[in-house]
Amino acid sequence: MAQRKTERKNLQGEETRTRILEKTMRLVAVHGYAGTSLSMVRRACNVSASSIYWHYSGKEELIAAALDYAYRTQAQRLPNWLDTPPSSSRANDLYSQLMRSPSGEGEMGYWRAGLQLALTKPEVPILAREHFLQIRAEGIEWTADWWERTFPENMPQRRAAAVLMGTLTVAERESSFLKLRGPRATDTARLIRMNATALDAVAGQLVALAETRDLAPASPAPPQITLLPSADDPESGREAIIRAAQEVIGQSGYDGVSIAKVCERAGLPASSLYWIFKDKDALISTVISNACAGWKLLREKEFALPPGEHWAEQIRAFILPSLDGAEHRQGAVPMSLLLLLQRAEHVHAGRSELESVLQETFEATVDWFDALMGHGAAAERRHAQDVATCLFRMLDGMLISRRVAEQFYDPQLLASLISNAIVQIARQGSKAA
Repeated sequence: MAQRKTERKNLQGEETRTRILEKTMRLVAVHGYAGTSLSMVRRACNVSASSIYWHYSGKEELIAAALDYAYRTQAQRLPNWLDTPPSSSRANDLYSQLMRSPSGEGEMGYWRAGLQLALTKPEVPILAREHFLQIRAEGIEWTADWWERTFPENMPQRRAAAVLMGTLTVAERESSFLKLRGPRATDTARLIRMNATALDAVAGQLVALAETRDLAPASPAPPQITLLPSADDPESGREAIIRAAQEVIGQSGYDGVSIAKVCERAGLPASSLYWIFKDKDALISTVISNACAGWKLLREKEFALPPGEHWAEQIRAFILPSLDGAEHRQGAVPMSLLLLLQRAEHVHAGRSELESVLQETFEATVDWFDALMGHGAAAERRHAQDVATCLFRMLDGMLISRRVAEQFYDPQLLASLISNAIVQIARQGSKAA
């Protein structure tokens, strides 16, 4: 009887632990790491603080365990890509695997929460962030294993090419966590088919490039935001506060911003901030507006070149500034990526503003593809929308990867690979139509 009672207590303890982990992950997905507290977890789980501390030493250990639990639980349910034997078509195999992969906020909400942490650059290491980076690295490695078996056995730099493809594949999936620009009604299967074809086209280019081009990552991480006030600028105090807020967001996310942190970093008293901004929300709103303006300025392109050999050149010129870090130096990309991953209500207005800017860029790109592929027919317009969506999925995914990774691939190489692949799928669909 005593043993049964012990077993029952152990089972109840495990059930409590599981409930704590699951509720914690849901809270972090909405409120972020900085915005989630142990008191919030306690109320959500309806348990005492001692019940949480019985299992975990504090918030840092708890959130790290919650991330790990969500990942391992999902991994046990998903089929291994390597368990499926290859067929004669790599693009079809990839399409099948991507169709079976989870997406959306349900099963993969923990990954979006992990990305929010990974995109920050904290001064002091955060255990949950380190856990997620390890999880992400595992995802790239096993995806690279799948790609490696599709390359010729005698291919130079075979493993390096596979890791690059693993990075691209994971990054493309990660871009789905952003609220992407695009048509409201999208044929998911058709878009995944196009994404698979584009990735396959990139892999095909690598077979030839491996003979002459170094495919390993080498570039250092992007520089920190360098918005600096001028000593002669009468608004230098305002710029110093904005710069400080950007730096705090870059280290702790939007939920980690506080008046005290911003003023300490700016070297100014709180009274200076309140003289310029009504409150913290007004300051964050200004940071977001600056990010929107910076993104719009750097993304504005006039697609004027005619079709033919200029397609790839024009696309390459469009995406290279993002990949080589021009947007990072202005703070547009780090601020924007973090914002697009946010779900908290207090940044809803700013997120909507950014989404409008991105939608404008998307529509201009669709118009350009549409003009090249027929200009007007419904099927061609739909294909142009899919091609533009595929382009931004690949580009946005690599922007995430650039911010997260300690080393990054040659931007010139990535721009050429992506632009050539996009031209290939655009022309294939245009001929089919």
